[in-house]
Amino acid sequence: MESRDINKRKGSLSRREFTKKSLLAIAAAGTTGLIGYGVLNTKKLRTINNVRRMGHCAPSVMQTLLGINGVQNTNMVLYAGGMAGGIAGPGMECGVLTAPLMFMGYQNPDLDGVSEKLDVITNAQSYINEFADFNGSCICGKIRQGGMSACMKTIRNFHKPFSKAVKSPDRLSDEGIESYSLLLKAYDENKFHCAHHVLNNLNSKFQVTKELLDSSWVFIGGIALLNRTCGALAAGVMALSAVTAKVENSYSRVARMNRLLKQESNVALSEEINNFNRSIILSDELGSWFRNEFSSATCYDIWGYNFSRVKDAKSYLSGHCMNHCTDIAKKVAQKVNMMIFD
Repeated sequence: MESRDINKRKGSLSRREFTKKSLLAIAAAGTTGLIGYGVLNTKKLRTINNVRRMGHCAPSVMQTLLGINGVQNTNMVLYAGGMAGGIAGPGMECGVLTAPLMFMGYQNPDLDGVSEKLDVITNAQSYINEFADFNGSCICGKIRQGGMSACMKTIRNFHKPFSKAVKSPDRLSDEGIESYSLLLKAYDENKFHCAHHVLNNLNSKFQVTKELLDSSWVFIGGIALLNRTCGALAAGVMALSAVTAKVENSYSRVARMNRLLKQESNVALSEEINNFNRSIILSDELGSWFRNEFSSATCYDIWGYNFSRVKDAKSYLSGHCMNHCTDIAKKVAQKVNMMIFD
């Protein structure tokens, strides 16, 4: 399982080094062939144009999804800001993966009952599978191993796997349906949601919006019940981004950041250079703390259960793991409070 080695990779690029090299690739690709992309694919044009004026992948992809769906919502772009370069670091899921998952949750508000929730889980898992097939991995650092062209390919072509997953989602196995139904029913009965527990335990100054709850729903159970990155950590990143990010909307500022990156300047990713930089830096800090605190950032590594198996789902529920997950969420909320309010 890919999630097992998310946090065990040795010799990986630092967050700053990884982001520098990725942004250089984006800048290079964004200045060539733009007109051609516009003629052939409006979605590619929108995406590349958004990266050129925002500078980072996840918020740019989110803005593209909002734009092609005729939605104006600045908050959704802010929530995605800290996901750039991976959830809390390049060893985690790519921001080009997580931003559409957030949008999927946003488009499916007020989920009522296990059946509706299973539909969203099915679509989300289908996108994750399509994304992995298209890019070779869901992990930023692993995609990056294919070179900067692989990174840019992931960004500009994100809508291919996303639209395919939504239009023709995979069918869950019979055991998967049974297992997920057990978990979702138990979650409902206990009013449990790992990501929402983080958001609802933040400082009273923090505004928990409905769109934040909707867009974070899909991170339940380690991202769509796949035992990947803990939903509490993902929610913490979204909360940090909601408070500390500002929308970047300047071709010249992004061009300046790219020039500094080419010069290998240490100030290129400073907070004053790009409005998303602070959120990215803080999300990396939160990820480092989480891994030190809980030994891993994935649900699978923390619990050792595969939620697609009925036996594992029953063991999780009978072992009072929800109570422990709630404790994890509260600790994440406390850490986020310290980072942004103290």
